[in-house]
Amino acid sequence: MKKTLLNEEKIGEFLTIGVEMEEEEVGLYIASADVSASCAFKFDEWKKFVEGVNRAMERFKEVI
Repeated sequence: MKKTLLNEEKIGEFLTIGVEMEEEEVGLYIASADVSASCAFKFDEWKKFVEGVNRAMERFKEVI
């Protein structure tokens, strides 16, 4: 059964994201005015992806 983790959400003027989970995968959807993409992650890959984004956010905070 598919479960929505993050409803499609507008995060910029032309940028939208959404996240769903189905069986053993997490799906990330990103769309802009020009292009859209989706990625499927196994649970351990999703955890590593989120950890990587969190590290990037910490470095981003240091820079700004």
